[in-house]
Amino acid sequence: MEIHLTKLILYTAGIFLVAIIGSLPPLFKKWSDRQLHLFIAFGAGVFLGAIFLHLLPDAFAEGPADMASSMILLGFVIILLVERIFFGSHKFHCGEDCGHRHEVVGIVALIGLSVHSITAGFGLGVGMVDPELGLIIFIAIIAHKATAAFSLSTIFQLAEFSVKKTLVLILLFSVMTPLGALISLPFIEKLRDVSLAIPTGITAGTFLYVATIDLVPEAFHSEKERASSFIWLVFGIFIMFLIKLGGV
Repeated sequence: MEIHLTKLILYTAGIFLVAIIGSLPPLFKKWSDRQLHLFIAFGAGVFLGAIFLHLLPDAFAEGPADMASSMILLGFVIILLVERIFFGSHKFHCGEDCGHRHEVVGIVALIGLSVHSITAGFGLGVGMVDPELGLIIFIAIIAHKATAAFSLSTIFQLAEFSVKKTLVLILLFSVMTPLGALISLPFIEKLRDVSLAIPTGITAGTFLYVATIDLVPEAFHSEKERASSFIWLVFGIFIMFLIKLGGV
């Protein structure tokens, strides 16, 4: 448990730093809507690769199929409830063509992406009952975290937030995944005594929601760039395939 906790701290520290670094480029350069959507497509591919090449096979290998399926569905429905019922809906990744330039949009985007970040942090925490599972979740989060921070920072620039205000809000966003991991700590020891199909399935369900409901639709938002988005999505999947070949 102590070794896993140390890894969890290192992982969350890395995720925090990646979020901060990912948020900086929009403050110094204006990125196009096309470039932003390609980054999102890559993140979607990483998530899909993590789900279908790692999380789902592990979930079904670690427990009865009925249990694994139920946990996947539960994870999906929980995030659906949180995002669509508790917080409403919004296209969190927004490019130049969105036309929204007011403070409300930026705050709604911050709330939405923060919900995802807390969920990912929780999934990372419970996934640490198995070090290999925890590593896969960490890689998927890292791959998407920079894109999410980049997108959020871009939205703040489109909303004409000051650099100081943007940095404060990005800092707040960056601590959400560590916060989710902190929330998971009371559950980690309990989950060590249950089937790994439970935390793996729940994590797969939450990732499935983020990938299919949020990331993929936004990645293919522009009709003109769908071929490029597809290529970047496949590249993200390929990265996770290489990790699978590496035995992780």
